[in-house]
Amino acid sequence: MTIELVTKTDMENWVRNNLVPMIQEATRITQSGEQGVYDTDALCRKLHVSKRTLQNWRDDGLIEFSQIGHKIYYTEKAVNQMLEKSKVKSSNSNYRGSYQ
Repeated sequence: MTIELVTKTDMENWVRNNLVPMIQEATRITQSGEQGVYDTDALCRKLHVSKRTLQNWRDDGLIEFSQIGHKIYYTEKAVNQMLEKSKVKSSNSNYRGSYQ
């Protein structure tokens, strides 16, 4: 049996050369209809909420997420499902104005 040691530098190089490009590809929103993936910062910007709000939503089970290491990712599908579940119907059926 052979024991191989991986140094910190080897691991950092592997992450930089292999894992980072895979994550970047996964988080890229494409025009071809592929599902988008957001990291925490991107989703905060998209929804105009704080990181703590996303943390609360995760803690409360309101939004599905994946975690790779310390990084958290959300699929576009999970975001849309959370928004649909949280939808509140208007109680004023007589309103005839327009939203701007």
